[in-house]
Amino acid sequence: MAVVWVLIWGLASVLAYYITEAACFCFGRTLWDRPTKECIAICSILLGPVFLLISVELLVLAALGKGLTGDSTRTYKD
Repeated sequence: MAVVWVLIWGLASVLAYYITEAACFCFGRTLWDRPTKECIAICSILLGPVFLLISVELLVLAALGKGLTGDSTRTYKD
């Protein structure tokens, strides 16, 4: 049973790391530097499934924010 929990924790940690990386790329490529990678790796290992939920929420908010801040020129017809 312990092996199953370790596998779930490890899978959640790896998935959370890559989801957070995708969220950082939504903001900009310069945000994903070495200190950020180290912090995200440590947080994902320590928090596991909890950090997976946090990273999914961060990705959703990043995608929404990117869509809201996009330059869209509106043309109105009279």
